[in-house]
Amino acid sequence: MLHWVNEGFSMRYLRLAAVIVPALLLAACGGDSNPPPAQPSAAPSTAAPAAPAPAAPPQSKPASDKDLAPLFGTWGLDPANCGAQVLKISKTRFEGPGSGCDITGFNDNGDGTYTATMSCTAKGQSSTERIQMRPIFAPSGEGIDLTYLDRDNLKSEVLRCDVPKKQ
Repeated sequence: MLHWVNEGFSMRYLRLAAVIVPALLLAACGGDSNPPPAQPSAAPSTAAPAAPAPAAPPQSKPASDKDLAPLFGTWGLDPANCGAQVLKISKTRFEGPGSGCDITGFNDNGDGTYTATMSCTAKGQSSTERIQMRPIFAPSGEGIDLTYLDRDNLKSEVLRCDVPKKQ
């Protein structure tokens, strides 16, 4: 459902920020490679037994270039306002304004979605991020539903930006 068409100018940029900010934060993330040592416990644990592990997700396999082709290109929240605030996705890079990550692989999840595993480095810090992508087709054009798996399943939708034709 494309309810964003009726949104005001400010709301579209707010939604764009929801896509761009995680990409920027991703570049700034790193985490401490030396976690603090565990504190020994003075008393034996009386915690309840752990809950059973959740069901395993569907088996994924490496995605083919043909299947990934609809994911590659330049994307924005509003194709009419594509400019500097866009995402650029290729087989090897995921780039937003001022940041980018190397894509180390794509998996076909077997349900029409693909998961990219990305390696990002910024300010000497490295992090790994996974983003699930699902190609969609909307009245206004091609798009991708994005789910940032390592960010509490933050969701966003982007649409393909028109590429000027070479003459």
